[in-house]
Amino acid sequence: MPILRVALAQINTTVGDLEGNRSATARAIDEAKRLGAHIVAFPELTITGYPPEDLVLWPSFVERNEMQLEQLAASTEGIVAVVGYVNAGPDGRLYNAAATLFGGQVKDVYHKIHLPNYGVFDERRYFTPGTGCPVLNVAGVRVAVNVCEDIWEDVGPSELQCADGKAEVILNINGSPYWIGKQEWRTRIVTGLAKRNRAFAVYVNQVGGQDELVFDGASIVADPTGHVIAIGPSFEESIFAVDLDSEKVTHVRSSLDHEPESIELREQFGPLREVTIDLDRATAFGEISAPTSETPSDLDCVYRALVTGTRDYVRKTGFEKVAIALSGGIDSTIVAAIAVDALGAENVTGVALPSRYSSEGSVSDAQELASRLGIQLWQLPIEAAHRGIEGLLQPVFENTEPGVAEENTQSRVRGTTMMAIANKFNWLVLTTGNKSEMATGYATIYGDMAGAFAVIKDVPKTLVYELCNYRNTVGPGSPIPQAVIDKPPSAELRPGQLDEDSLPPYEILDRILDRYVVDLKSSDEIVELERALGDRGADEATVRRLTRLIDINEYKRRQAPPGPKITQLAFGRDRRIPIANRYRG
Repeated sequence: MPILRVALAQINTTVGDLEGNRSATARAIDEAKRLGAHIVAFPELTITGYPPEDLVLWPSFVERNEMQLEQLAASTEGIVAVVGYVNAGPDGRLYNAAATLFGGQVKDVYHKIHLPNYGVFDERRYFTPGTGCPVLNVAGVRVAVNVCEDIWEDVGPSELQCADGKAEVILNINGSPYWIGKQEWRTRIVTGLAKRNRAFAVYVNQVGGQDELVFDGASIVADPTGHVIAIGPSFEESIFAVDLDSEKVTHVRSSLDHEPESIELREQFGPLREVTIDLDRATAFGEISAPTSETPSDLDCVYRALVTGTRDYVRKTGFEKVAIALSGGIDSTIVAAIAVDALGAENVTGVALPSRYSSEGSVSDAQELASRLGIQLWQLPIEAAHRGIEGLLQPVFENTEPGVAEENTQSRVRGTTMMAIANKFNWLVLTTGNKSEMATGYATIYGDMAGAFAVIKDVPKTLVYELCNYRNTVGPGSPIPQAVIDKPPSAELRPGQLDEDSLPPYEILDRILDRYVVDLKSSDEIVELERALGDRGADEATVRRLTRLIDINEYKRRQAPPGPKITQLAFGRDRRIPIANRYRG
């Protein structure tokens, strides 16, 4: 029986770099040829980069992406390539498409049928659902082609392609963003798809950061019994191949008592079309070894996602260097470590901005961190500017009680200073606020929130500590001083200030945040859940105060810089709550 060699190209594309994406795809096609592959598959919307969002509303953008696809077809002598792009129909409608290229020609175009419109996805804003689906005949093996969400629904075109079209391989191209636990979910989807259709399932995913999204690759191949036979590396570009023996499909399907019913499937996803590829070789050549590495731990994946997201945001926006305000605290410390791992120490500058309230330990901890990371540290005390702002405001603040407004002037002096440095040297400022702070508004708008990219915006405070300990266990070195991990967190905007003066312990805060934002529990429900925890739970006043803080600080979050999504539900694209809004959960 025929054996099909399939190459999976999990590459890092850049949205809008049509020519660059085409060139990267062509290089990967050449590599797949060297691997002896019959067919090579690329991620979703390969040519445009994913997600292109409103760029697809420009007719010139769509036209140029189609021109690049036509040029790419010239690279497909002797190999089949399945490539994602935006296809414009004769009626002007747009389709999220997978093109089958071979022998210098576009042999088939498949239009994605299931269009996701939840979470970070807005595909129904741009695209029209497809009708009909192909089965390719490549080297004697029947291959179903579809796109991403098409296999995430309970029933999709794969079922028709296998039942009616007798497909032995399901080839699914993806732009599937990372979040904690996503790979386990994907594996269940892919293995379930393979098992219920009794076919090989080939799932190829992209790699890299795009604004707030991070793509982790980790492409999967499963056999007809639902057993995983290959897993691509996480957060790394990779081109690898796997041999799929169609005899295994025949054997598994021969044990069936009946053929699956496909009449309803035809009504949903038909018509089915067959596409014959005249590949002049029936066998692959050369030895290959498919990757089967275990999935990294959650902490490893989170850290690598933050590194990937930071690196690609800086590079893809055309910058090289970043500046970080180093306070000697846990948040700026982990941001600095991530930045160095993403960009190299030579491209990261730390800036210490001590005020009259900064402890001696904060400055020395920032110095120690900079020394361990090998980055330059500038020390710019803000006392003169702080006193200047106080003097400026004195006539209108006179006879009022000092409070948060006075405290926040320090943060705003720091924000202005950091933005001036970035402006002068053409750098980006990385902000250091975590998800717990962003949720409750424990951050100064136009102060410590000022910057270009919020590296840990989606990282709860408790996870920040875990990441610091994790980073100290992996090479090179142990960059994070233990003193930073051990000391109580403080904004140091007034004498003796601690975070827990204003907020409950972060273990409690993060738990309530998760229940309110992710699980969509009401305040009343959270109160009951906390009571059930006894002494470990929060009292009713704390629950209601925190949920109100989350609600009323939406306006701050809307003005925060983008940052990489690493949880199932991130502020921003995932959660769109009106700012002018009187509903209280």
